Amino acid sequence: MDSVERGYDYLEDNTLFYGEIPHRRAVEIADYEFFWDNLNELAPFGSEEGYIAFTELAQWMRNNPRAPMIEYIKWVLECWDINFEDFDDSIIEPESICKIINDLDFDEELMMLDVTIIASGFGQLVLKGRIDENIKNVIHLSLLRQMNSYVLDAFLGAEEEMKYERYLYLQKLLEILEEA
Repeated sequence: MDSVERGYDYLEDNTLFYGEIPHRRAVEIADYEFFWDNLNELAPFGSEEGYIAFTELAQWMRNNPRAPMIEYIKWVLECWDINFEDFDDSIIEPESICKIINDLDFDEELMMLDVTIIASGFGQLVLKGRIDENIKNVIHLSLLRQMNSYVLDAFLGAEEEMKYERYLYLQKLLEILEEA
């Protein structure tokens, strides 16, 4: 699994990422091939939702150059009728996850939201070379929820290899988050 080995330099072969010039610090911190893979659904920007989240964030940053990133994350959560303060440790509790899987729309209420948060947070890294401290907890919670075995099973079914790959990617994203 070469895509989770350190040392990948995105700018060595590319100049733009979805039409944007990646910040050099992002390329140094996120030096994993999977991170930049825009065709891999398991990667942060490889799904349609990840792409949309990144491009919407880039547009928002152009339109709001001085606005703090927390405002964008609050807006994302409000789109799902969630208050920023309510996106807390309770979302990673097995009962909460199972309720969404069993009673609500798993794709809409969990997958799309987490992918949007993850792609937005790491999108800030790509665009600005950092992730604001006051949003790291939200990204961290989304990553942890995605690592949950119930979520992996609901998302990828019996595809054990894909679940393992997804889990590895999420572990690496946690490491990148720490460094960002």
